[in-house]
Amino acid sequence: MSDPDQRLLQLEQRVTELEAELRQLQGTLTLVGDVQRYSRLRDLLAAGDLDAADRETARLIVDQLADRDGDVSPEALERSSAAMLEIIDGLWSASSHGRQGFAVQQQLYRELGGSRTSLIAQDSALFERFTRTVGWPTQAGVGFALSEELSVPVVAALDDQGLPPPGHLPLRCWSSDYGLKAANLLMARLIEVFAA
Repeated sequence: MSDPDQRLLQLEQRVTELEAELRQLQGTLTLVGDVQRYSRLRDLLAAGDLDAADRETARLIVDQLADRDGDVSPEALERSSAAMLEIIDGLWSASSHGRQGFAVQQQLYRELGGSRTSLIAQDSALFERFTRTVGWPTQAGVGFALSEELSVPVVAALDDQGLPPPGHLPLRCWSSDYGLKAANLLMARLIEVFAA
């Protein structure tokens, strides 16, 4: 390899390294305005404690959206802060090399044919296909079901390398007393925030 070719290769490698550093800095900068609120989630993800990180994600969302009684209504999900969703997604995405997070979840849903129209129609068959795709636990006659004692990632969903399928996490924030209506409104909001 000639000297200019070798130099060009070195420069291309350095550009790749700088791009990775820039992505990491951008992820850090999104936390600056709310470091305390999201730092626990960041630390849990960095430590690889996915179950605790999933619980923390659900707690963050409830803290932001709950009414005085601690209830997160479907309407609150529909109005959830784009910044909050982007920060949480960025942390999950960065820790999983882009395999987990809200952006991946809405993308998978849309790849299955999901859209705002299917969400408005509360297409339960489509949402069931989505839950199978991301490896979420289901219960006959109920659909998506997450018991409090279940830890995540769901062991039955792990591949041969012990990795959950893309979009598997976060998971607990999807569980609601409002069922499919709440899930559809959360997915609609994710599509608004993340779809290009």
